[in-house]
Amino acid sequence: MKPFDDDSASTTIGELAVENGTGAVTLSGSLEITRDKAGLKRAQALKTLADAICQELEADDLPDHVAVAAATTQAVANPFA
Repeated sequence: MKPFDDDSASTTIGELAVENGTGAVTLSGSLEITRDKAGLKRAQALKTLADAICQELEADDLPDHVAVAAATTQAVANPFA
């Protein structure tokens, strides 16, 4: 996954979900890094992701701050009611 490249790519590292977007990369969930080979593998995957995000950000002339749109909710009729 190339950070900020599209609005559809996603991946997971353990229980950590990574959703790509052209304006933001969203991380949600949790990631347990244990003191074993599996933990090392998860830590390396997280480092690779963080390095790729930083590389993309460093390559741009960034503004000081970008306004993030607030999440909107829409009521949907309950089909079982």
